[in-house]
Amino acid sequence: MTILDNSHLISAQTGKLDHSLLSACIHCGLCLPACPTYMATGRESESPRGRIYLLSLVEKGELPFAGEAASHIESCLGCLGCQTACPSGVRYDEILNSARPALKENRSPLLRFILRIGFNYILTNYFFLRLGGHLFHAWQKLVKSIFPLSAKSSINHLVHPSNSFLVNRLRAYSAFIPPVPPQKEHPPIRRPDIERGPLHQLFSGCVMDVLYNHVNHACADLLVMQGCPIERRKQSCCGALAFHAGEEDIARRLAKENIEHFASSEGKIVVTSAGCGAMLKEYGHLLKDDPAWHDRAAEFSKRIADVVEVVNPTQIEIPVKHSPAPSVAYHAACHLAHAQGIRVDPQRILAALKNKLVERGMGNHLQISELQEAEHCCGSAGIYNVINTELSMKVLARKMQNIEQTKAEVVVTTNPGCLLQLNAGAKLSGADVQVMHLAEFVRRAYPD
Repeated sequence: MTILDNSHLISAQTGKLDHSLLSACIHCGLCLPACPTYMATGRESESPRGRIYLLSLVEKGELPFAGEAASHIESCLGCLGCQTACPSGVRYDEILNSARPALKENRSPLLRFILRIGFNYILTNYFFLRLGGHLFHAWQKLVKSIFPLSAKSSINHLVHPSNSFLVNRLRAYSAFIPPVPPQKEHPPIRRPDIERGPLHQLFSGCVMDVLYNHVNHACADLLVMQGCPIERRKQSCCGALAFHAGEEDIARRLAKENIEHFASSEGKIVVTSAGCGAMLKEYGHLLKDDPAWHDRAAEFSKRIADVVEVVNPTQIEIPVKHSPAPSVAYHAACHLAHAQGIRVDPQRILAALKNKLVERGMGNHLQISELQEAEHCCGSAGIYNVINTELSMKVLARKMQNIEQTKAEVVVTTNPGCLLQLNAGAKLSGADVQVMHLAEFVRRAYPD
């Protein structure tokens, strides 16, 4: 084998692949059952230890970071389930993040140009976001009217594209575009009649607030019900999508903008999107090499709290009106469970809601069903389902099978990507289940 010199590639595009991080993997294989792409394909190259092995060869200069080697790293969901399962404490997140800047160089110039336009100008502009959402929704209605979804329009048309005609793929893709709800503006501040808690800031997000604006309002409602005033300030995209695509310069710029926007504010910054929350909590690491911003970023990140960390039905004195659904299952968003390590709070909230129903004599009105592989990725992973559609659908198919086995009427989660993906999965698989954000689910139990 010819030894290839990749030192220029590694230093220029990844900063440096850390040998100590790569060598921490003992290749025991305990990560394999936690890796959705390995479970979907059965291929070692689509597993965490396989990807680490490939990157070790790149780090040694024995393999170019291009072609198949790059594609196997690109096909990683970044869900970090492997990191949770690893007994050796391998920092897979740091390994993947060091490789991401190099991955962008393997994309076509056109795709990279489109992504940078989106990260720089679309996600940071509500007008363009809403316009794009309405245009996509109009396209969806056109496709559905000409080629309505049928039993033949299933996840399989995306998993096996060679067996599908363009019409079937258009039908399937249309399921991923949700209707854009009427936009309800956020007041600068909302105060409860009697303040019993501290002031909170609402980080409403970009995609989150356009497609799931009602969820942000549900979050604000719940906090006000708890007696906490909530403020909504000017803000920008968190930068997660840009960062995960390797466009770190854009992510750093957006981080600095958000730090400035919240500099004069007080209280926790509450986030309804697990992906945004994970990114906002990493600002200190993102700006670690910038002396002028590192300390400010670290202090900013300490203020970030996911909605499930602050909402507590036991502190809401308003009696519940009814059960939001007869049965519910919880899907753990990767960026909540694995990236932020938040696992107990969502279950605590559902249990507290059920207890309140019991107190009102409606104890049998809500069944909490256990979802197998609840912490396995659904296949969304930011823009992953756009770039790696076929593998994303294989991962989704397994998730939908597990959801159907719960017999739950509602599945709740805490991330917009999961909401989009699972809603599409329900449409394409014909599953009789409603997908909902946890905050929206809890809000429905109380009077308007």
